[in-house]
Amino acid sequence: MTAGAAPRILKHQVVRAEPDRMLDGMRIGDPFPAEREIAEQFEVARETVRQALRELLIDGRVERRGRTTVVARPKIRQPLGMGSYTEAAKAQGLSAGRILVAWSDLTADEVLAGVLGVDVGAPVLQLERVLTTDGVRVGLETTKLPAQRYPGLRETFDHEASLYAEIRSRGIAFTRTVDTIDTALPDAREAALLGADARTPMFLLNRVSYDQDDVAIEQRRSLYRGDRMTFTAVMHAKNSAIVS
Repeated sequence: MTAGAAPRILKHQVVRAEPDRMLDGMRIGDPFPAEREIAEQFEVARETVRQALRELLIDGRVERRGRTTVVARPKIRQPLGMGSYTEAAKAQGLSAGRILVAWSDLTADEVLAGVLGVDVGAPVLQLERVLTTDGVRVGLETTKLPAQRYPGLRETFDHEASLYAEIRSRGIAFTRTVDTIDTALPDAREAALLGADARTPMFLLNRVSYDQDDVAIEQRRSLYRGDRMTFTAVMHAKNSAIVS
């Protein structure tokens, strides 16, 4: 394709324009027409409709509830920053919850020991939870913590509460994080825990947090549903002049 050539418009993109218009007149939770109905209405193959609807699912415009497709709530916007998931949800007037999957006792191998700044073989506490917003499962969070730094955590911590708030209550301040974000597909276990189709694209956030002494606080792996979450970042130029 040359620079001046018009981009090719695929058939499912043309078909999608109609469901988009239909959604504009519908409310959250309303049932959306089935693939067969849309295919018959616009005289196109069901595979064409399926591809158009899949894009709507990924965009978070509709969602699956069993065999039914309904109009979805807007995606949750998660700011990229050192704040917790709970704080971000509450800032948007949403309820944030967590479902406990498991507490696990691990020992640090060479890689994890290097990340957490502990000795090889040191005890590590792992907490795995499903994140919910207004009752919808949106993420799977796995946190690894140096066990000796958080005595009694498993026995006293309310798994439905903010782990960041609990850590701060112990006099530890979050001053720096190193984050990497990738896209991923869930494995069968992750898809089941999130109540999502295994083909649902996910955001994979890996984070290491550091305290006021630049000592590692946690290593966290968070898997977020791409059809229910979106991330935002605000950046400021250090200098008034920006060279492009």
